[in-house]
Amino acid sequence: MTKIKDLGEFGLIDRLSRNFKHRFSNTVLSLGDDCAAYSASPSKNQLVSTDALVEDIHFKLSTISAEQLGKKAIAVNISDIAAMGGTPTRILITLGISKKISAPFLDQLYKGIHKTCELYNIELFGGDTVSSPDCFFINVTIIGETKKGKLFTRKGAKKGDLIFTTGTLGDSSLGLYIQSKKKWKCSAKSKKYLLEKHLTPIPRLKESQLLARSTCKINSMIDISDGLVQDLHHICKQSGTGALIFEEKLPQSHAFSKVCSDNNLNPAPFILNGGEDYELLFTLPADGAKNLYRQFEKAEALVTHIGEITQPSEKVSLLKKNGKREILRQSSGFNHF
Repeated sequence: MTKIKDLGEFGLIDRLSRNFKHRFSNTVLSLGDDCAAYSASPSKNQLVSTDALVEDIHFKLSTISAEQLGKKAIAVNISDIAAMGGTPTRILITLGISKKISAPFLDQLYKGIHKTCELYNIELFGGDTVSSPDCFFINVTIIGETKKGKLFTRKGAKKGDLIFTTGTLGDSSLGLYIQSKKKWKCSAKSKKYLLEKHLTPIPRLKESQLLARSTCKINSMIDISDGLVQDLHHICKQSGTGALIFEEKLPQSHAFSKVCSDNNLNPAPFILNGGEDYELLFTLPADGAKNLYRQFEKAEALVTHIGEITQPSEKVSLLKKNGKREILRQSSGFNHF
């Protein structure tokens, strides 16, 4: 008997979906990306995605407030729309409510949801409420749209493309790590920054829309939710390529690098495998780099060249600071099973 843990999350998805062959003529993209997409008009594609946050898997009620949880639940779904170059428009919410959850808790949860929806001009469109025997969960379905010709997917990276990421990496996973530590060399300012990166991530919608409006040829894109290595593997698998990441170029925030240094922590596992950064990871031809830097500088947004797309035989590798090359396995990122 095949065990689910042997299949892994993505093997399980493949197993459950492989017999579904029916596809409508206006489907542009179904399984295998951050969003599904279908043609809604001659000029626009409709985007749909869904994501769940489950108590004791994605969060602990003892370490996140109800308002923060509401904000995060919407933000991580917006990130999926951003990964496709889209604009979010509507959400549907399903709640699984356990006996320990109170009405005031739900009031604060929806306060966070409302603030994020107001910020990004998103309509609460529907949903469902059900009882849950043990744990609380919130599942969000998000709807968005993108212009035809500006749908960014995981498939399309080409050998010679440069790999870029927005923002800094590892902050969220380090924030989660220090949350559980009592004795810790960390200033109040650094702790606040790292915890906020974990508890209330900011989806890179501004940067995504900048790319969608620009003349840059974005060949592939994904958001970093399960870790840089695992999400880069998704791009390479869909595109039929390998990739080389340069360790010395991986972007770190000041708080991240200082906390790692002060506590003798190796930053690499947090940056490469930590997950929940919700930064954009994308590729484009080398001749588009100057234009990209110019537009991000004008928008006062951070973007960093961290590697290049290679031939498939080179797999996904890390060029370390000491000059040695290390193969990076996909399974090193977050996996539900």
